[in-house]
Amino acid sequence: MTQAFRLDNDIRFDPTQRVQTTDQTWTQPVTISDRWQVIVGPNGGYLGALLLGCIKTLAIQRDQTVRSVALSFISPSVPGAAAIALRCVKAGRTISLYTAELIQNDRTIAIANTHFAARRLDAAFCDETMPNVSPAHEITPTDWRQTDSKFAVPFRQHFDQRIAIGPEPGARDGSGRIGGWMRFIDCRPLDDIGLLAMSDAWYPSIISRHLDFDVHVPTIDHTVHFLQTDFSALPDDAYILFEFSTELAQDGYLIENGRMFSSCGTLLAVSRQMAAMVPFEPEAPAAI
Repeated sequence: MTQAFRLDNDIRFDPTQRVQTTDQTWTQPVTISDRWQVIVGPNGGYLGALLLGCIKTLAIQRDQTVRSVALSFISPSVPGAAAIALRCVKAGRTISLYTAELIQNDRTIAIANTHFAARRLDAAFCDETMPNVSPAHEITPTDWRQTDSKFAVPFRQHFDQRIAIGPEPGARDGSGRIGGWMRFIDCRPLDDIGLLAMSDAWYPSIISRHLDFDVHVPTIDHTVHFLQTDFSALPDDAYILFEFSTELAQDGYLIENGRMFSSCGTLLAVSRQMAAMVPFEPEAPAAI
């Protein structure tokens, strides 16, 4: 993937600086970009893309592709220098497991556990169907600069987002269900790294429910299961339909489920995350 695309430019690193520490571990210096900021620190999907991109430069079995990525977010990070500690846990004939730990200022920021696996059987079924929504070209793109939403954060400039499911930001219908069409604003071709970044790029579905207070929801863990491994048939400017729902919350934590469809209705991936519910602090009074 060319580094002319924003995401690839912002997850790039110099592999010649990688240091092998044991037969199965390595350390790679990286830089966290300042162009993917959310309410607190860089977006989790961006950090996941950085970790997965680093893992995929290792010597993975040729017939194995990414099947799942489980991200754990442990500490907030800031733009700047960091390092990724890589480990090959298992390099098997059909399934392999690699971990990547993002470290900054001697603190663990995030961990990615990534399974790669080879094709096994010609057996497939899918009871999931794509929601019946208007096509992307019939929906006006969301211009976050024209909203007063608390979720109009800087990293959204990298995406073309078109709301097709649930209410507009700031409105509530009680459903806990939102979503729509999305692609990279620079029409970056889709792959597993891009889909992982996009899986955490929509605003949270909890904000459509009738709560007594506004919350933001920093992610604790986020897992994406990839059902498709070959994205080459998709055009570079393809939109992906994302649907997210929050049906469970307890003790200030929620579970959000996600589904990601191609425009022809193919289910590409599913996600599930746990997030903390943190009330927005009241705005400070204006100076007089």
